[in-house]
Amino acid sequence: MRFNGKTVVVTGAASGIGRATAIAFAAEGATVYAADIDEAGLEETASASNGKVVTARCDVTRCEDIKALMDRA
Repeated sequence: MRFNGKTVVVTGAASGIGRATAIAFAAEGATVYAADIDEAGLEETASASNGKVVTARCDVTRCEDIKALMDRA
């Protein structure tokens, strides 16, 4: 549990490298804020994780979405 007590934000977490990254950090004890525009994919990421994954719909091309994500994390 190398990341116990740490918070990690992962964008693109609904699939691919982003999903793998979110799952890996959660497995190491981090609280992961998994962000993407694909909400169904985010739920799959959270379900595949054995750790704490908080999902958040976020379009990284929109400044207000990024700000809301950072405020939440």
